[in-house]
Amino acid sequence: MTPPAGCLTDAQLVQLQSAVPGRVPEALALHLASCERCQARALFGAERVVGGPRKAPPEPPSVGRAVLLAGLVLAAMGAFFWTLLKLTGRPG
Repeated sequence: MTPPAGCLTDAQLVQLQSAVPGRVPEALALHLASCERCQARALFGAERVVGGPRKAPPEPPSVGRAVLLAGLVLAAMGAFFWTLLKLTGRPG
């Protein structure tokens, strides 16, 4: 695949990746600093797909499930307070 005009070629990317840190040719470093596409190619080896298929947003929980959860929370709180009363020795 040929990169668009102005982007780094595969040979330039190899030269960039094999260079000693701090010793990259200035022209390649300047281009890489301003080109998101070439940054992705240099870091990940491939381009990100933009605008691909997206996941559908999750469906909100049903009313029945919400009521069940609220009932379980209230039952757990009641059990906690009943246990607390028994542990402190107060008549319940």
